[in-house]
Amino acid sequence: MTQTEPSIGGETIPIEWSAEADADLMRRLAGGEVRALDVLVKRWSARLSSYFYRLTGDSGEVDDLVQETFIRVHGARDGWAGGGNFSAWIHTIARRLAMDRARTMRRKPVMRASDRAVPAGQTTTLFGRIPDNAPTPYACASRLELLAIMEEALRAIPEIYREAVVLCDLQQLSYEEAGEVLRVPAKTVSSRLARGREALRQAMAAYRSGVL
Repeated sequence: MTQTEPSIGGETIPIEWSAEADADLMRRLAGGEVRALDVLVKRWSARLSSYFYRLTGDSGEVDDLVQETFIRVHGARDGWAGGGNFSAWIHTIARRLAMDRARTMRRKPVMRASDRAVPAGQTTTLFGRIPDNAPTPYACASRLELLAIMEEALRAIPEIYREAVVLCDLQQLSYEEAGEVLRVPAKTVSSRLARGREALRQAMAAYRSGVL
């Protein structure tokens, strides 16, 4: 008997679908099995949330952008090439959405990590998405200060380098996958990533030496 679990829409999903590759789930979706999208949503939502926040710095837009990404994934289900790289493909959709939003909406003031309301005894992980217990108030304050510096340093990097850092170091895409998203050769991604990392290194070195 096939095991099932509830889907986002209230229907059940065969439990074995959770182990299927993204490409196989897309083929199911293209074949009319809409529940396959629920599996993709569960698998990719947190990662896309982090991507949008790291790219835009606007937590208020993240949920809408993630939802719109999956709407576009569903809309493009028939045209998706089953032999393609799903990670690069969905990040390409996400990047286009972020760029469209930046062109059509006035950016809200960026909220720094140190400005966010955080429950007592907790900090947040980088870019504020996942709770993380802090052992002492001092450690909590120090971590928040470091997070604020890291966020500001990342956003101070020119976009052309920031995208490479976000895609490769934070989203864990390969140079080839990031190149597919950015439409540049892998060698160009490597060059941009090196310059972005160096800019971050200098910013963090200044922080540790007390310059910032």
